[in-house]
Amino acid sequence: MPITESTPLLVVQVAPPRPRYPHSTLRRACTIGLATLLCIATVLFLVPFAILPRDHGSIWSYLPWAHPLPHNSWPHGNGLNYTALQDILQTVPSASKAKEWSRYYTSGPHLAGKNLSQAVWTQQRWQEFGLETSISSYDIYINYPIDHRLALLEKKGKNTTVKYEASLEEDVLPEDSTSGLVDRIPTFHGYSASGNVTAQFVYANFGTYDDFSDLVKANVSLDGKIALVKYGRIFRGLKVKRAQELGMVGVVIYTDPQEDGEITEENGYKAYPDGPARNPSAVQRGSVQFLSIAPGDPTTPGYPSTPDCPRKDPSRSTPSIPSLPISYKDAIPLLKALNGHGPKASDFNEYWQGGGLTHKGVEYNIGPTPEDVVLNLNNEQEYVTTPLWNVIGVLKGTIPDEVIVIGNHRDAWIAGGAGDPNSGSAALNEVIRSFGQAVKAGWKPLRTIVFASWDGEEYGLIGSTEWVEENLSWLSKSVVAYLNVDVAAAGRHFKASASPLLNKAIYEATGLVLSPNQTVVNQTVLDVWGGDISTMGSGSDFTAFQDFAGIPSFDYAFAQKDGDAVYQYHSNYDSFDWMNRYGDPNWTYHVAAAKVLSLTAAYLVETPVLGLNATDYASGLAAYLDSVKEKATTADFNFKALDVAIAQLYNAAVAFDAYTASLTEQLHEHLPWWKYWKRIQLFFKIRSANSKYKNLERKFLYQKGLDGRDWYKHVVFAPGLWTGYSGATFPGLVESFQSGDLNNAKRWKTIIKERIDEATALLK
Repeated sequence: MPITESTPLLVVQVAPPRPRYPHSTLRRACTIGLATLLCIATVLFLVPFAILPRDHGSIWSYLPWAHPLPHNSWPHGNGLNYTALQDILQTVPSASKAKEWSRYYTSGPHLAGKNLSQAVWTQQRWQEFGLETSISSYDIYINYPIDHRLALLEKKGKNTTVKYEASLEEDVLPEDSTSGLVDRIPTFHGYSASGNVTAQFVYANFGTYDDFSDLVKANVSLDGKIALVKYGRIFRGLKVKRAQELGMVGVVIYTDPQEDGEITEENGYKAYPDGPARNPSAVQRGSVQFLSIAPGDPTTPGYPSTPDCPRKDPSRSTPSIPSLPISYKDAIPLLKALNGHGPKASDFNEYWQGGGLTHKGVEYNIGPTPEDVVLNLNNEQEYVTTPLWNVIGVLKGTIPDEVIVIGNHRDAWIAGGAGDPNSGSAALNEVIRSFGQAVKAGWKPLRTIVFASWDGEEYGLIGSTEWVEENLSWLSKSVVAYLNVDVAAAGRHFKASASPLLNKAIYEATGLVLSPNQTVVNQTVLDVWGGDISTMGSGSDFTAFQDFAGIPSFDYAFAQKDGDAVYQYHSNYDSFDWMNRYGDPNWTYHVAAAKVLSLTAAYLVETPVLGLNATDYASGLAAYLDSVKEKATTADFNFKALDVAIAQLYNAAVAFDAYTASLTEQLHEHLPWWKYWKRIQLFFKIRSANSKYKNLERKFLYQKGLDGRDWYKHVVFAPGLWTGYSGATFPGLVESFQSGDLNNAKRWKTIIKERIDEATALLK
């Protein structure tokens, strides 16, 4: 190469540059891969924040490997599909088994606090059926009978003649095996006061608040007298309460054949055991606790009766005057002693008309009796604090905070109790046995079922009330509904009372069960019944769930109605022999009752979207308010704010029910595996919706309670203040109108509107 001016003076040979890092392609691939994984992880972590509700667990539970669904086959059944489960629940209950359970429960006395052997037996049977069981005990304040006497006396100077000595017991019948037991339970009232009083007496019709008011208006002397009243129309304890408030010194209560409709001896029907009419010596025992003030142990209102708990004076909800139940056979001489004294019942308004003993020479005079004709009422009771025993059985589901509770009470006033409560006990055993067979067939419930055999219901719903008070926090968080069966079978006519939230579930179940009383082939219970659902009052174990804890409840029965044999309620003749002859001779109503209960439970347990309906609830509120308007005592009260609030709730409920219906429709859509997140999203949408259904009833609780009876927390439902059994709707308003307190009515209007608005906000 020739040398020129541009020729470099020095030439350096430089080697080709080496790669800065070896294996660069691999490193680049790793970098891209790690970045991609990081992005995927970030997306998987953030997506749940965007698309899933987070009120049922931590964010980690929504990741694919966390198995957030209750089971792999969700939304289909776990082990058995829903149809297969229904088939088992329809085929397992049997008349022979129901009869077997009834025979056991009615074979001997089982008063509250004196039935531990039955509690243990029940626990053992439930364990055999596959439940996890326990016995929950409480120390309760309760009374047992020691002695009693009721005598009609005539005074002549210093001499006193016994004109009639009441037997105060039922006849022993050779045809009824438990009527003659040596250890049969005497006739008495639960929570009646001990006392020995002698006084003139007055006939006070049914002893309702209005009946006593009519006597006061008629200037009938009541102070210092004994009241003779008929059973019926209101809870017996409220008869005693009003008599006590008016200065009366005792109460005697009898069952008049007037309450038996057509089936009476006067109409040619023979009395039990020879026929379907009431036995003249039958006596209705029962509690005289002031049930509309508070149920449960009267010494522990609002908290459980656990050992060493503080005790309060029970006088707020129990009587201070003695009372006795008697038969109409024992009542006849007393009523005849009133003949010709004072006005007649027929002189009063329409509520005083009638009486089923006129053919026996009774004229139904009011009295009082002359000063020389008096009653001696002696009632000696022993009050003790003693244990009672609830049997609790659990069938665990895969969703722990959506629970259905099913209960029946076990205790009875007599050795029998074939109708009340042990027709319900027999039905409940068949329900549990049916679910146990489903478990053996591979079924695993979606939601947990808790079964309860309550003790102490007859005295004042004690076992269930104490259990609810003790477990209130868990119940409020977890329980969807309470299903109650007390008298499952005492007649042919189905009746139901429930929170409107449960209407849909009740219609679903009763529409599947064939009626034992068919006039057309394949008629269901729903077909024959017609679908009328009453509001919740009190008188059975649903009370604490519905009115204290705000848990929607359902109570039902096949009950006596026109044409049925007279139900020998709370008497020695509510026996296995009566049931086998007249109540349910083929035991088919027991079976139907078991099927209704199990299918209602299955519907609530297995459907992914809870089988509740908010629209029915809102519609119910509108109807309840219309009935309250009729009771308003002044035109100055403006209901517009409540009308508007209920209308807004109705609109929100319709939209919410439509939304949950769309969720149900989405359950049937087929999703490819790679859209797994949509299935998770749907599950948590359903969980969120179910939570709203579960908590809707709770929104109507007012923690300060009703005026003068603060144990009752529900602003929509409560037992009537002066009825007890039957339900009152919007009781705060109604009682304000009844007392003429317009300012208090306005206060309750504000309270109720706030509760309705909270319910509306929940559903939006």
